[in-house]
Amino acid sequence: MAPMFPLFAETFHLSEEEVPLITGVTVVVLGFSNFIAIPCSRIFGRRAVALSFGILFLVTSIWQAVAQNYASFMASRAVIGIAAAPSETLMVQVIADLWFIHERGFWMGVYFTSMSFGACIGPVISGNIAERHGWRSFFWLSAGLIAFNLILILFLFPETKYNRETLLNSSESPATPASTTHTDDFKVEAESQCVQQHVETIGHAVLVGKGRPSRGQFWLFQKPHRHYKQFIIRDFVGPIRAAALPIVLFASLNLMGTANLALYWNITESPILESPRYGFTPARVGLSNFGFAGGAFVGMLTAGPLSDWMVQRATVRNNGVREAEMRLPALIPFAITTVVGTVIGGIAVREGWDWPLIVVMGFGSSGLAVCSIAVIAIAYALDVYKPLSGEIMVVGTVFKNVTGFAMTYWVPPMVVNRGYILPLMIWFVFTAGPFLLAIPLYIWGKKLRAIPAFRGRSMHWE
Repeated sequence: MAPMFPLFAETFHLSEEEVPLITGVTVVVLGFSNFIAIPCSRIFGRRAVALSFGILFLVTSIWQAVAQNYASFMASRAVIGIAAAPSETLMVQVIADLWFIHERGFWMGVYFTSMSFGACIGPVISGNIAERHGWRSFFWLSAGLIAFNLILILFLFPETKYNRETLLNSSESPATPASTTHTDDFKVEAESQCVQQHVETIGHAVLVGKGRPSRGQFWLFQKPHRHYKQFIIRDFVGPIRAAALPIVLFASLNLMGTANLALYWNITESPILESPRYGFTPARVGLSNFGFAGGAFVGMLTAGPLSDWMVQRATVRNNGVREAEMRLPALIPFAITTVVGTVIGGIAVREGWDWPLIVVMGFGSSGLAVCSIAVIAIAYALDVYKPLSGEIMVVGTVFKNVTGFAMTYWVPPMVVNRGYILPLMIWFVFTAGPFLLAIPLYIWGKKLRAIPAFRGRSMHWE
């Protein structure tokens, strides 16, 4: 959206403080909409939620393209926040459904990078299209891509949530690993994991036969769980209770800090690069987002595989016993690059250095941070509380999006009055502080998980 901000301001006669709200309203609605998406994914399945919210996404994208006034456009921006909610939570549930602990780091990295690429490449496309064909053309293109994605989901995305009551009540053996092997733990199994403090032994995963997704997994929605009414209440209060767990809080704060560090650059990139010092057009501002994309791509290639490798290596050294905290040392190189990149990027803006330093060090390091620090922190929380995958992401997205919405209010006026470096350093504190919490968690995390109040046993209901 950032490269199109000047065009929005011209069309709807907006002030400099009003323009960032175009992003802010979507961000805050998106955060709280997961209180709807997560219960629905548990009741009707992941596939049904992806399809239904995707249809709403398509309709709302068309609404944005045809909006004739500011009120209608902002209403469409709010509704699209509801439609986009599953994009920030659903795939983490799918990863927990399908992959084991030593595989999740890589796939979390793939997911976060894919999600970040949309935010990174989108401005590249929007800036060029808006400059040549107007900003409405970008939303028509988005509608076409969303429709294409819906077709892919319809034919290529089977249901990954499995109701284990069917297995427990049946005398037949499970038919396919897609339905039985990498799926949610039922309550007894989940509680036993907590009592054992999530200690795992290294070895090859035991698979039950071979197969492919069944025809039933491609139904539009799954038969609701017989206790689905309890899910509605529990899933609403579940994220609130999960936020009190220190490890979930640690993961959420790291997602909040790194994602909104990138948001700072997204809010300020147009005024920085379109200033007389650099003289960028909207199209060139869009192209600068390749810096975010490059950092995100490096994060995908390194963070997940590095953390998985470190877990495996530490497990061997620990006589085959795996602990969740073995993933945390992988944060070290990415914490260093985040600190160095943010400081150099901020100084480059203040001193008017050449734009490649801003794009590479500022934009690139923030893209790397999102797809490395956040990935490792959330994978760690998922290792500890696997049945709470939905709650972990709800807490994280609420923290991230509420603070992101607040940034659209306080960053622009502070930039006008105090310059770019002060708001950047203020948010840098909220970025660096959370990943430093990995130090006490690495030392005392196992003992912390042994405390009954922090085991999360009463919240494992899926």
